[in-house]
Amino acid sequence: MNRRKLLGTLTVGAGVAAAGAAVWPLAAAVTETEGAPPADAPWIDVGAERDLNPGAPVKADLRAPVRDGFFTTLVDLGAVWLLRGDAGIRALSATCPHLGCGVQVRSDGVPGFACPCHDSRFRPDGELEKGPAARGMDPLPVRVVAGRVQVQALRFAPGSAARRRA
Repeated sequence: MNRRKLLGTLTVGAGVAAAGAAVWPLAAAVTETEGAPPADAPWIDVGAERDLNPGAPVKADLRAPVRDGFFTTLVDLGAVWLLRGDAGIRALSATCPHLGCGVQVRSDGVPGFACPCHDSRFRPDGELEKGPAARGMDPLPVRVVAGRVQVQALRFAPGSAARRRA
């Protein structure tokens, strides 16, 4: 093989690799489907089941231990609002689906939640009441193991009406 043919083959190979790297994120976004949560999203213990009272939302931080070389540190994965009702325990992400600000309990005495950044308002069940958010608060999977509430720390992309995992 002469030098010119070798350089041509290497150039074509590099071009194919660059095109593949550019198209990969688009292909992943197009083929992403709603379904079972990813297996790598950790389940975080957020408290005792007996501490949750009906009608009183409780905010819990999601912190997971992450091993980095020789050290294990707690990494902040956000927060959730825990709600106990007739249907059991629910968890709603405390991250606003509009632009990602922290959602709080409404301070005007009306039941529900509000985002202080752009004034999105949500009903007590997390459904959208008033925008600019395009969807309600994101629900997270919950399970109770030996009297302890665990929430799966999923993240959703803000800024659209479609709920997509981030």
